Amino acid sequence: MLLLPLLVGLAAAAEGDADALLREELDAALATWTARGEAPHHVALALVEHTVVDLGATAGAVSRDDTRLERTLDVDLRMGTPTLDSTHTLRGLSLLDDDERGLLRVPFASVGGDTALRLAVRRELDARHRNARERLALLEGERAVLVEEEDPAPDFTPGAAVRIDAPAQVGALDRAWLGTLVEASRLLDRAPEVVESAATLRLEHRERVFVDTEGTVVHDGWGDVLLMVRASVVADDGDTLDVTRIVDVARPADLPAPDAVLRLAEEVVDEALALRAAPRAAPYTGPVLLSGRAAAVFLHEVLGHRAEADRNKRDDEGKTFLEQLGRPVLPSWVDVVDDPTLPTAHGVRLRGHYAVDDEGVPAARAVLVEDGVFRGFLMGRSPLSVQAGSNGHGRRSAGNAPAARMGTTILTAEGGLPPEALRSRLLAELRAQGLPHGYVVDEIQGGFTLTGRVVPNAFNVRASRTWRVHADGRPDELVRGIDLVGTPLAAFRALLAAGDTPEVFNGTCGAESGWVPVSAVAPPLLFRRLELQLKEKDVARPPLLAKPEDAGREQGT
Repeated sequence: MLLLPLLVGLAAAAEGDADALLREELDAALATWTARGEAPHHVALALVEHTVVDLGATAGAVSRDDTRLERTLDVDLRMGTPTLDSTHTLRGLSLLDDDERGLLRVPFASVGGDTALRLAVRRELDARHRNARERLALLEGERAVLVEEEDPAPDFTPGAAVRIDAPAQVGALDRAWLGTLVEASRLLDRAPEVVESAATLRLEHRERVFVDTEGTVVHDGWGDVLLMVRASVVADDGDTLDVTRIVDVARPADLPAPDAVLRLAEEVVDEALALRAAPRAAPYTGPVLLSGRAAAVFLHEVLGHRAEADRNKRDDEGKTFLEQLGRPVLPSWVDVVDDPTLPTAHGVRLRGHYAVDDEGVPAARAVLVEDGVFRGFLMGRSPLSVQAGSNGHGRRSAGNAPAARMGTTILTAEGGLPPEALRSRLLAELRAQGLPHGYVVDEIQGGFTLTGRVVPNAFNVRASRTWRVHADGRPDELVRGIDLVGTPLAAFRALLAAGDTPEVFNGTCGAESGWVPVSAVAPPLLFRRLELQLKEKDVARPPLLAKPEDAGREQGT
């Protein structure tokens, strides 16, 4: 058994009370700064102990067997006042709009006690203080020569003290899983057309101690176990096709049985080979039906990011929904909320669940759309002129400043149709528009969205399994090589109907404040008109050299 999560906890206990240490260092620093007339108006410290166990196999052999432990420290320090402080965006000096932090690893316990950790905390407090004073001086200078900002909202919302003690119980990862991964990787590599494959298993366990100048003390934890099987093939036209299946659970005890993992590997290979043989689709605009998981990713990319408050404060952002507040943006039968307080939905664990955000504010349900009308934003501690107060969505990964981010974004629809009725609606819409075919997008592997003003305010959602549906009733046809693209307001106004079977998407989202775990929940969604564009493709031909022979692999001719 791998007992490293337990050993990390023992290391923390050996060093004594971490929150007491952070509080002592923070109080001492405040006393020094106050005596000099240089006290910040708010400081927060977050110490995170991170355990990662990585196991992997490829082509029937172990490729990775790695365990690492690290401690990271983040110091968020605000000079000035809640109205204008050092976190404010620099407009005229955009190249300097960086708080100069990065991932800061700090020591564990040592024979000499906690001296090394205290030294690291003091050095970072001093560095953040210097940086904040310099930024504040630049900001005050900018205000004398630049036009007034579009959103003159304050920079900070003070809050009440919070005390939470909720460590995570994750458990240990049995090394017997290496044998299962090796066998799964052998199955993934069985077909000669598979050019790359892997079976991996990762356990992550984080324990966080958070303190700030408002008196908040949080000790909480997060656990995640990610099983992934993946295979890549190359089509004759150079198109590289990846098929990935992921199982995401909170503890090793929740992983599927080894036999189920092997079946999953076989399904991945079969799908990769089917995609390789499928025709490449053409650009298209017309009716599109998204499955529940695909619709959930679509919701995350197209609406969720534009509802994150921080980016709506910047003058270089598109602010798609700022002027839509109180106006319809979706049909009246649609509601959207973001609720990180939910641990599960429809029997599935939600990766976007957390109790307290990275600014020390309890997570809360945020209403984004009600009866089709846009009602509000995801808020951290940085307010908007149109909406003040955090709703517990200030998030970040280590080494980044917090920003308003999604947790678990949920779309619900009244009057959802069962699958056959929804498909009939798609066919009826195709006939009404005089189109020979439309598309059903079954699976999406993520995507990206552009929210600024210099480039088009658009989205690209990466379709990975798509079916061409024929209006004349011929069997559906698997196709490849297309992505969903468009602009948000036009896309949502084309929403025609929804299904009655919500599905969950779990993933990791990257944005300004780093990579954070997220979830999205949605039923299937039928759009009157969406656009599909060609996906980029490689130009290299498939490999000429055959794989080495192996008794467990099918041999081609």
